[in-house]
Amino acid sequence: SRYKYSNKMYKLLLYLLCVVNLSKQEDDVYNIFPSLPVVIEKSENKLCQQHNEEYLDSLKNLTLWAHEMRDASMKSATGVLRGSIYNLGDFTQCLSARAPFPTQYCLITITANIQQPKSARNPFSLNFQPDELLLNRLYKYPDVSQQSRNVVKMGRCIPASCTPLEIEKFTNDHLNKTENILKKHNVTYTAQVPQILCTSSNDVRSIDGASVTFCVLTATLLLLVAISTFWEHVMEFDKIHKSSFTCRLFLAFSAKQNFPDLNKCESSNKSLSILYGVKTFGMFMIILVHRFGTFVGGTVSNFDYVEESYRNALVSYLFRGDLFVDTFFVISGLLATYNLLNAFEKRIVNPGFIIFMRYLRLTPAYAFVIFYACTLFYQSGDGPLWNAVIGKEVQDCRESWWISLLYLSNYINTQHMCLPHTWYLPCDFHYFVVAVGLVLLIRKAKKCGLGIVLALIIVSILIHFVLIFVYKSSAFLRFYPSFLQNPKADRDYQLIYIKTHARATPYFIGVFAGYVYYKFKGCDRVLSKCYSTTVAIVSTILLLVCIYSAVIFYDPFHEYNALESATYGALHRVVWALGSFGLMYAISFGTLSFLYKCLSWSAWVPLSKLVYGAYLVHFLFQMRESAKARHSVVFNFFDIVLTALGDIVLAFILSLGLYLTVEAPVRRVLKEILVPDKGKGQHSNTEQNTPAKAINRVHH
Repeated sequence: SRYKYSNKMYKLLLYLLCVVNLSKQEDDVYNIFPSLPVVIEKSENKLCQQHNEEYLDSLKNLTLWAHEMRDASMKSATGVLRGSIYNLGDFTQCLSARAPFPTQYCLITITANIQQPKSARNPFSLNFQPDELLLNRLYKYPDVSQQSRNVVKMGRCIPASCTPLEIEKFTNDHLNKTENILKKHNVTYTAQVPQILCTSSNDVRSIDGASVTFCVLTATLLLLVAISTFWEHVMEFDKIHKSSFTCRLFLAFSAKQNFPDLNKCESSNKSLSILYGVKTFGMFMIILVHRFGTFVGGTVSNFDYVEESYRNALVSYLFRGDLFVDTFFVISGLLATYNLLNAFEKRIVNPGFIIFMRYLRLTPAYAFVIFYACTLFYQSGDGPLWNAVIGKEVQDCRESWWISLLYLSNYINTQHMCLPHTWYLPCDFHYFVVAVGLVLLIRKAKKCGLGIVLALIIVSILIHFVLIFVYKSSAFLRFYPSFLQNPKADRDYQLIYIKTHARATPYFIGVFAGYVYYKFKGCDRVLSKCYSTTVAIVSTILLLVCIYSAVIFYDPFHEYNALESATYGALHRVVWALGSFGLMYAISFGTLSFLYKCLSWSAWVPLSKLVYGAYLVHFLFQMRESAKARHSVVFNFFDIVLTALGDIVLAFILSLGLYLTVEAPVRRVLKEILVPDKGKGQHSNTEQNTPAKAINRVHH
């Protein structure tokens, strides 16, 4: 009787196991993407085969380390229909699993190859009926604003003895054999396992010679700042200014000298004081837009919300953040022209020397940031996407650093540019070289010089028009997923967005603006209340039109027209630059005292002098946060703004450190060597108007 009872219980348990197994198989059948295999069952690599067998046996025996690996792996894709392509699993748990062999985390890309649906639906519509066929939603339509629903990336924890090629081969074999309901509709699946998306617990991050050199350089600079600051603190003021040349070079690193310089403002022309606020606010917006870009280009789980936002006019300011870069071009052209005209008042300084000084003023801080990107940047974190994002960026910087320091990175090896946001610097440097010649011409023949400026504005507009029209490009660079996930590979970014000859219009309008400010130097108010108000209102309308008209070209239902795109693309930057100049002109020389006081607020002065450093460093930690993501994130505009506020604070704090250790000390050293003041210790107000002083004010 006991035997019969045991036999019945055995058959019952066997039946229940079969039911559970069949139920699980049925669940897998209805998954959009098939579940991935638990282990690699067959491999020509004997060590890989052995480790997987050990892994499977340990899973059956409920061994902790095996279930740490299994628990760290994604079993199936979720959130696909909302546009979530990242199912990351647990990167840290995988690499820290206490297995008897090294483990590795791989991000496997699975693509569902779907034939074009027969239903006659609009491919650009985001509205899907609940009773529609699933394949209609999964199919990759030609709308570049939509995230792919036929691709997912799934994290897997696997023995490190298996190569990515072996993992890919077995996964494809598994996908071909696995039953899935979508296969009845001729859907096939393919898997890819790039080496760059695999990370092993055996990977050792060694500190190479370049990284050691960077650490020594940084420690030396910090030590110099600390010692020179202490030395100046204990010395008397008169002794400092009577000290030797070597002593003055050493004291150039003193924070006691350099920190107060942040609060020094332009006293020769009060109308320029509004630029402190304009520059600072412009940098705030650029940091916000870059935060938006790195967030959307990352592991967003609700991309359907982003797709709807592309078509929402109320948030167009985020999708046209590149226009604030044009404001900086206007300001840069304005300041370069104004300061050069001042420098040439008494005598003509060697143009080659001016350009050389410009190079020396911009390059030290830029070189320091590039040096960091080439060395310790890779050591600053890890994650599923770390090698693909930061590892690739570090490699590009190590290959192209010298091109960047020659300010040719927007023309040479652009697909491997070091730090993609730094395309602005070569453009600005090239424009400055041209501006020096234009100012010399304006000084000698005003009408001829201004006529050439106008001609250059017209030519730059035509160049932009021709490029868009001939290459059938979009009217402007759109922040779509393909661009945000790999900006340096985007055609429009390469062809138009970063090129000096395609972005020159705002700068040359700034050159004209600089001449206007120079002519009105010393005039507090030259515009009537009615005129200044009218100019301000018209300029504001122009700026708003440039921002919110972009929704037309973000609308996928809007049929592409090369002539329309070329016309808009060529003219809208002109309109933005004119609006920026018009608004600054009305505030500087009009009766808009409230706006004048807001933009010339003394708190903006030190922040505006840290804008350059903030521009250099902010994108690094934004990239870092995107690359180290361990899970999918939910997109909403409040979180974007909140995170951007933190970015702004951190960027300006780091910029202060860069200013005190590199930018200001190097500037003082160069001043002592190249343009020393005659008659040390004599301080007069006229010192500010010497050519050397004027040249020193020509800065980004």
